[in-house]
Amino acid sequence: MNFMKFFGFDTDEDDYDDNDDYAEEKRARKSPARRESRSGAGNSNAGGKLILYKGVATEADKRKLRDAFNDGAMILIDLHELNQREFDEGGKDFITFIGGMAFNRGGKMEFIEPAQYLFTPREDMFESWNDGGHE
Repeated sequence: MNFMKFFGFDTDEDDYDDNDDYAEEKRARKSPARRESRSGAGNSNAGGKLILYKGVATEADKRKLRDAFNDGAMILIDLHELNQREFDEGGKDFITFIGGMAFNRGGKMEFIEPAQYLFTPREDMFESWNDGGHE
C-alpha cells in the first residue's frame, strides 16, 4: 500500500464516482499544466509577483498565500504592527508556516529587518546587493 493512500491523501477517482465535483477537482489537480505551475516551471500568472502581507494571516488567507506561493509568487511578511503578545501567539507560527512552504519547495526565507521576512519559492529569486555589488 502506498504511503499517501494509507493516510488518505491519494485515492482512486473510481472511489468517488458519485461525486462528480470531486472527480473534476481531482482531474484538475493531476493535469500536466497544474503540475507544471506547481513545480515552478512553465508560465504562471503569479510567477515574479510579490505579495506583501501585513499582520498574521487567517486560515483562509494562508490557503490563498499557499496557492499563490506554489504558483511562483514571493511573499513579504510585515509584522511591525504586532505587539509582543500578538507576535508570540500568532506571528511566530505564521513565519513557521510560510517558511515551511519555502523550504519544502527548495525556496528561501530571508530576514529583511526585524519583523519583516521575505519568502521565495526558488532560491535564485532573491539576491542581496551591497554598494559594491551582490553578495
